[in-house]
Amino acid sequence: MSRTTVSSENAVSSENAVSSENAVSSRSTVLTQTTAPVTFGQLSVIRDLELSAPDEQSDGNLTAVHALPHGTTAAEATAAWSTLVERHEALRTVYDRTPAEPLQIVQPFEAFRLDLVELPDGSPQAAEALAEEMAEREIRVEVEHSWRAVIATHAGAPRYLVCVLHHLAVDAAAWALLEEQLRTLLAGGSLGSEPVPQPIQLALAQRTQERQRRRTIEYWLKAWEGFVEEDRQAGDTSFRVKASLYSEVAMTAAVRLSERLGVSVQSVILGASALSLFQLKGRDRVTLGLLAGNRNDLRWGTLVSSMNQLAPITVAADRGTHPDAVLRALYRGGLERLLHGSYHMDELRERLTANGHPNPDPVLFSCYFNFLGEIAETPEPGSPSLAGIEWASNAWQASPSFNLRAATGAGLHLSLTASRDYLTPERTGLYLATVEAVLVSLADEAPSSLDEIGYAPLRRVDQFPENTK
Repeated sequence: MSRTTVSSENAVSSENAVSSENAVSSRSTVLTQTTAPVTFGQLSVIRDLELSAPDEQSDGNLTAVHALPHGTTAAEATAAWSTLVERHEALRTVYDRTPAEPLQIVQPFEAFRLDLVELPDGSPQAAEALAEEMAEREIRVEVEHSWRAVIATHAGAPRYLVCVLHHLAVDAAAWALLEEQLRTLLAGGSLGSEPVPQPIQLALAQRTQERQRRRTIEYWLKAWEGFVEEDRQAGDTSFRVKASLYSEVAMTAAVRLSERLGVSVQSVILGASALSLFQLKGRDRVTLGLLAGNRNDLRWGTLVSSMNQLAPITVAADRGTHPDAVLRALYRGGLERLLHGSYHMDELRERLTANGHPNPDPVLFSCYFNFLGEIAETPEPGSPSLAGIEWASNAWQASPSFNLRAATGAGLHLSLTASRDYLTPERTGLYLATVEAVLVSLADEAPSSLDEIGYAPLRRVDQFPENTK
């Protein structure tokens, strides 16, 4: 797992971070608690964290920065966040990871006060710096609620709500929901009195759908046989490099391809990503761990929790294959995988082990593809990602060897974390520029085979700055 920011903003460093622990108080234990097994999505996060070293447990932390409307008081910001904590059980849940079947324990709501942290200036970068510093410290999900938050001020005036949320509590879709509700509350609106779905309800529903559980496990048992073992290897501890680019021409090309072929924009981007990997790695097959959002059922579309699970797919094509055939097949195969993206990870591991599979761990994949949806924001004027490659200041060793994230908007935003052993730093930037070139070539030139695709970058490919850590 690699740390992700669930807003479109990144962070640097700050000295003044002081935040609430949000630990469960001793008197909470005498109030009513609700205990149930974890959801399939929560189980996936827990098993993923078990692969990380003790000093890497903060990798499950996600950062979020919400700009407060002008004139918002600290009391109003606290009240708005309190309403969300009371409304969504995932924000007041702790987890017992000691049983074979982990448990979620929902704590009763108790009033709290958010700390104030004065920023050195009122810029978004300063708030993002604070969020990143706060995220460096592990959230102990066994005894702490899965968030910490402060009100960031400048010259004494509240400017931002700065949050760190554990991946057990939210995924990108859940944070988008929280941010929308936060915006409504800060504007003086109401969220209504209708009951909202809760993780315990999902966990119980998943365990009563026995026929569906069996069918899904059988589906993955069959699919597992087609995975590329080279992409199932663990233990790559080489330094990770993180780079990103933003491209409006690539976004336009992806939409044109989507409309011409009658497939999703997501599958077009995934296809171009796979073809670019074939070109740079000299391969014709790759297994990618797609991240399934698992929000197809309307009952759980507004659930605040992590519902993400891996839905791996193998992409294969020889050099004479027509690119349109690759994209259409990938759309059908990807949709099928995503429709089977909710499964009990431990049950699958047990069945794979019983069947003698040499690599039965459902979380051990080297290559990830995560489509984040319509959240891409246009970079500020002068940003390196508008013309070249933007290099991040850090990357986490616990991430997969190849972890590509795609977000759409007016432009396509691609962010890649790759290990030195999988792609050299220079080729990490080259890869992103190649994806852009492939999308434009597929849309504009209509190549009839993979060999005819234009792979040459359309933009400057910066050299990796060796002092970037």
